Amino acid sequence: MKFAYLGIGWSGLYVASKVVYALEGRLGVTGGPVVSPESYLAYGAGEVALAQWGNAGAGALVMVVLLAGRFRVGGRWAYGMLLGAHGLCAAVAAAGGAGMLGGALLTDRGGALFGGYCAVWAALLLLATRDLRQRHRLAAPRRV
Repeated sequence: MKFAYLGIGWSGLYVASKVVYALEGRLGVTGGPVVSPESYLAYGAGEVALAQWGNAGAGALVMVVLLAGRFRVGGRWAYGMLLGAHGLCAAVAAAGGAGMLGGALLTDRGGALFGGYCAVWAALLLLATRDLRQRHRLAAPRRV
């Protein structure tokens, strides 16, 4: 199965959410903890939207990494960089999921829905990474 395509679609949901929040100038994330009004005091005019556009860009970068993994990559350096990028994306999503789920379970701040979303995202990224490694091994010439 091509988990990269599922991961691209799943990442697209995050990007869409961040674009909406950027256009509305709101902090937070869909399904995440409630953001207090005091949180906005740390931002200047337009900085909330800018931060959300940055988050949308980060999500789009995950989509690019997953898409790049669907193409044949030549050379150890390029493959290693792509494999590392896949792993980094999976680690960040897993950390986000653990932090959100842990915070939701141990406190009353909320965010369990987004934590679960991140956990699924991490699983898809890990499966896409595994697929990338398997395809690379099958395509590599065998040494005798």
